[in-house]
Amino acid sequence: MFDRKGLKLRAKLVLLRSYSKVLLACLIVNLLSGGGLGIFSGRAKNMDFSAIPQDRLRLISIIFLALVFITVLLSIFMVAPLIVGHKKFMIENSKTNVSLNQLFVPFSKGYKRTVFVQFMKELFIFLWSLPALLPTAVVILNYKAIIGMIINFANGSPVAARALIGVTFLWGVSTLILSIPAIIKELQYILVPYMLADNPEITWRDALSESKEMMVGNKWAYIKLRLSFLPWQIAASFICGIGGLLVLPYIEATVCEMYLELSGQTPAANVVFEY
Repeated sequence: MFDRKGLKLRAKLVLLRSYSKVLLACLIVNLLSGGGLGIFSGRAKNMDFSAIPQDRLRLISIIFLALVFITVLLSIFMVAPLIVGHKKFMIENSKTNVSLNQLFVPFSKGYKRTVFVQFMKELFIFLWSLPALLPTAVVILNYKAIIGMIINFANGSPVAARALIGVTFLWGVSTLILSIPAIIKELQYILVPYMLADNPEITWRDALSESKEMMVGNKWAYIKLRLSFLPWQIAASFICGIGGLLVLPYIEATVCEMYLELSGQTPAANVVFEY
């Protein structure tokens, strides 16, 4: 198990010499990964779909599905290698001063393998998340009864209110419980992008198994590490909506130090003051 305070100390030392560069790298990755999609979603919430003719509504639906399909493709073929490039930049920057060109190394070296390994990782996590959809499927199959409860609740029926609360509670608890396997898999495979950054030729089986092995006994420690940034993130949320990005370099640098420690690589503390 790693030392959380030690990781944060080494991350701070790295950021002393390279905070602006790490921040810029985080901004580039967030921008190219679709950070601006929230603008579209925010506008969509304000649209009155009831006033749109049916033929135009069908066209909008087709365009929306096409955009979803394009987004999935971009996530697989552009965002996935970019994430690996970001991890490579963080690893190399922890050891010495590097350029932002490291972000795009996976596009020219081991691109196909990087895309495939990242796809397999996400596929396994998705498959493990399928059980969590069962409660929602049950609710959909019994939609008539649910609608009846809602109507009776709107009419002031206390029995319907209790039934609706019970169904909602059972749905939430069962979904949460059935999500645990996917959460565990997510934690087990958290280091896969770092392994691809270190070794672009690694197979997907080796990447997943090695990440899983490294996270044995460290999953809860990782959760506590991420939760330790919560006060920073809450404080940053008051800074004009950009505070989260200002804290992101600290988080990324610390998680990178966690990977370096778990993989047995030299900590960055001995090189942080080299300018």
